[in-house]
Amino acid sequence: MKKLLILLFSIVLVGCIQKNESTNKITPEFITDDNTPLKLATVSPKEEQFKVEWNLDTMDRGKHEYETSENSDLVIEPNYSSLQRGDVIYFNMPESELTKNPQLPRSYLGRVVGLSGETIEIQNGQVCIDNKVLDTFYGKALIRGMDEKAYFQNVDASNIENEQTTRDYFNINMEPVLVEKNTVYVLVDQWWRGIDSKDFGLLPQKEILGKVIGYSK
Repeated sequence: MKKLLILLFSIVLVGCIQKNESTNKITPEFITDDNTPLKLATVSPKEEQFKVEWNLDTMDRGKHEYETSENSDLVIEPNYSSLQRGDVIYFNMPESELTKNPQLPRSYLGRVVGLSGETIEIQNGQVCIDNKVLDTFYGKALIRGMDEKAYFQNVDASNIENEQTTRDYFNINMEPVLVEKNTVYVLVDQWWRGIDSKDFGLLPQKEILGKVIGYSK
């Protein structure tokens, strides 16, 4: 069983690994994020900040994260100084998506995953950046915070409408995309429940309305 798990992990990483020229071995490299908290803070809004409601489950990792019907309003900082990987932003939904679906919110939430100059791809449900595995809580395809193994262990089979479609989602692929200057690549935390850069491509930074900094006290 242990050998099987190692083999499966190796298959997942096949698109994110490079050969080490000094040892001539193929080993995975990782990008981590020690700065982005799992839990959103509670803050007192300042005068220049504003509050928004968000009642979609696009960012749900199992505890209704970012849903203001289960928490308080979200506080947005419009005067942010820089963007970091892991930041959750509030942005204008691209007109291309609003044309396809006029019912979409005109302003949306998403997490910054790719920064200017980086190449982003998805291999078997795993985000890779510059051929390195994005080893974070937001770096792979999840359903309510569960990966493929956890999902099928914890969810009653009778509640799964189409098992193959669900497995396909957990193993989604996306061709490499170079993040251009003054743009970011954004993903929602629950990929199958929202609209993000997998759908509309790179997001111009000028369309960002602000960063989510916490729940309102």
